[in-house]
Amino acid sequence: MKVLPDTSIWVDYLRAGGKGRTSGLDRLLADDQVVVTGPVVAELLAGTSSDGAGQLWAALSGLPWADLDHEGWASVGEVGGRLRAGGRTLPLIDVVIAVAAVRFGAQLWTRDRDFDVIGRALPKLRRYRPSQG
Repeated sequence: MKVLPDTSIWVDYLRAGGKGRTSGLDRLLADDQVVVTGPVVAELLAGTSSDGAGQLWAALSGLPWADLDHEGWASVGEVGGRLRAGGRTLPLIDVVIAVAAVRFGAQLWTRDRDFDVIGRALPKLRRYRPSQG
């Protein structure tokens, strides 16, 4: 099983470490089950002080990456279009994260409710619940 934690999960983890809601991330990291994607890494680095950005980059860049190819980006556009046609305009960055998780075969770990809506337009999106692991 692969898990792609979104930005909100990483922020909680970086603040609380192995305690609280994201305590299971330690185990997933130790078991090599965590993947990252560019938008999540970019959001994390953008919110990190310049003093801590290098250390954070070193830690995250060593993880497997769920990158999108041409077809992946086309899928982002299709999902975004389905959402818009259904009357929902959500942050495109969230659509990118969801598509990356699906294309890499990872479960998405998030607390962001926008992904509930995205999941209706992207039925293959699987969500990770810590009690699963």
